[in-house]
Amino acid sequence: MDSTGMTQTELVERVLSMTRDIEQAASLADWPEAARLTEARSPLLMSLTADQEPAALDLIRQIQAADAALLADAATTQTELHIEFEAAIGRTKAAGEYQRMARM
Repeated sequence: MDSTGMTQTELVERVLSMTRDIEQAASLADWPEAARLTEARSPLLMSLTADQEPAALDLIRQIQAADAALLADAATTQTELHIEFEAAIGRTKAAGEYQRMARM
């Protein structure tokens, strides 16, 4: 979405809406969609100015809190996936060793 013609308040509201969409994708473990939405949201974030109304600043704090929670969730998920990957590799090696021994 183009930020041209949007007020700063509308822009902040749009960024918050996209942040909620990112949260939804992450809650479904749809990380490719979360990444796509994050990439689409990035130019809007860059369009925000320092001068904001108090209500917009509250929304920005919500966005920051959501982003922090999403980053923590993504890090946890990455760690869990790494552990699962290592376990799968171990099982594959064990199966290969079993097959090797069975052929002897």
